[in-house]
Amino acid sequence: GGRVKKPSELPKVFNVWKIVAGDKVAVISGKEKGKEGKVVRVIRHQHRVIVEGLNLVKKHVKKSGSEPGRIVSTEAPMHYSNVMLLDPVTGAPTKIKMGFLEDGSKVRISKKSGAIIPKPERPGASDDAPYGPDKDTTGDVVQQATVSAEDAELHEKLKALTINGIITSPVRLKQMVREADRAQYVAIKAKWAADLRKFGRDQKLKGLQEAVDALKKRKAEVAKANERSQGAS
Repeated sequence: GGRVKKPSELPKVFNVWKIVAGDKVAVISGKEKGKEGKVVRVIRHQHRVIVEGLNLVKKHVKKSGSEPGRIVSTEAPMHYSNVMLLDPVTGAPTKIKMGFLEDGSKVRISKKSGAIIPKPERPGASDDAPYGPDKDTTGDVVQQATVSAEDAELHEKLKALTINGIITSPVRLKQMVREADRAQYVAIKAKWAADLRKFGRDQKLKGLQEAVDALKKRKAEVAKANERSQGAS
């Protein structure tokens, strides 16, 4: 691996982002210093923003189907600290602070003029309230069964461990799981031992039967040999 970075070399983490997509900003550092533009994208994990029409770079696009290869210009990200919001009154770059209105909503305030800098509206945003009397769930929908039979059975088992819906003993719940596993292990072990004993008995019987058969065969051979010797004499 590479060299471990010192704490002073790690990127600064911004707890509060004061610039969002759609804001009008001015570039205060770098090759685009003094220019203004609109933020089209914020890349928070890289502490960078993309400003429309600024910090252009050449990009090679490969041939795709009938489209020939070409070179296009696109905006490259620039560091968050290289841009500043524009004061809505003076139109100059300004630092901002956070404040609260009487209704408790949080706003951005210009340090130069004291004017509020509203956040731009996001595409697709709606002012309609997400809740209201006309958005309540109807009774027939509430009464519909949405739990499967298996889930209901599990719920009844867990309900035995609860009082007023609160699990009174999580340790007991874990113990029950361990006991179930132990019982299964004991059952498997007992079956394995029984099978082993049966196998041993079968092997002993098989060996005894083979010994008896061999003895009978030997006796028959001896009897035949005696008969031949008596006939020859």
